[in-house]
Amino acid sequence: MSSILYRYGSTYYINLTNRCPCKCIFCVRNQFDTLGDADCLWLDREPTADEIKDALRSVDLSESDEVVFCGYGEPTERLDVVLDVAEFIHGELRKRTRLDTNGLGCLINGRDIVPELVGRIDTVSVSLNAPNEEEYLRVTKPSFGPGSYDAMLSFARECRAAGIGLRMSVVSGFISDQDVQKCASIVDSLGGRFRVRRTV
Repeated sequence: MSSILYRYGSTYYINLTNRCPCKCIFCVRNQFDTLGDADCLWLDREPTADEIKDALRSVDLSESDEVVFCGYGEPTERLDVVLDVAEFIHGELRKRTRLDTNGLGCLINGRDIVPELVGRIDTVSVSLNAPNEEEYLRVTKPSFGPGSYDAMLSFARECRAAGIGLRMSVVSGFISDQDVQKCASIVDSLGGRFRVRRTV
């Protein structure tokens, strides 16, 4: 049975799509069908906003500081659902929201989506993955091709300027230690928090 909501540690995550414009060489979904307490993160179909809300109402969120949009796909592929559910999380559940994203939502939706996130998403966690476009294309293989790296950085920069909390990360073992340090400097210049994460 596919899971639209799963718990990892004390935090609940929403798995609302399996669609993604990237084919990252480190993507955990290439290795496992599940994370946390999920049965399976490969969806039989994409859940509606109401189904996600019902799933959130059915669990104990008392130990979860925030609810995170992050599953086996890029959440901004379903931006309308993200915005709807984020308002519900703030309004009814009184929880903070985080969007884990590849940062390509503006390209995906064909417009600047940051103004729509303001007041709905408290923090974005953007996958930086590389210190330059050449390495970024090698590691993430975005379907949008050249220009994707700059679009991702622009998204991160605009989120921070709009008052949305910014985290950015790279995955250990797929770029050099020197490039990791370069990435840390990029994130520092953007005013975000930097994290090196493992594939699992």
